[in-house]
Amino acid sequence: MLLLGLLLMLACAALAVDAVVQNHGTAHAVAFNHSVGGLTLGEIFVAGAVLGLLFALGVALFTGGMGRSVRKSRERRRLKRESADARSLREENARLSDELARKRAAAYPDEPAASSDATDTTSTNAGRHRLRS
Repeated sequence: MLLLGLLLMLACAALAVDAVVQNHGTAHAVAFNHSVGGLTLGEIFVAGAVLGLLFALGVALFTGGMGRSVRKSRERRRLKRESADARSLREENARLSDELARKRAAAYPDEPAASSDATDTTSTNAGRHRLRS
């Protein structure tokens, strides 16, 4: 593909050079109600080629932007779906923890119930070490 593209570019460049060199006749052109006179046919051809390149660049920018927008939308939908999955997993985890606590309480009624919040760090007596005052 790379070689084919290079050959196509070289062929277009050769055609443009030949069109400019071989055509010396002048022509009159009008664009947006502005008259442009005294241009050779080769100059008109080059102007058309530049206009075509600018159009191709615009198409490339447009399609690139659309592709980027589609990728971002797809990524947002995936993240939203993963967030919903994580939320349902947290809810299931909480339900299973409560169920386990109830089963342990039923199986061992003499033991005190364990706190459901194992990450409570507000107590100064938590852990093996105590602060000395």
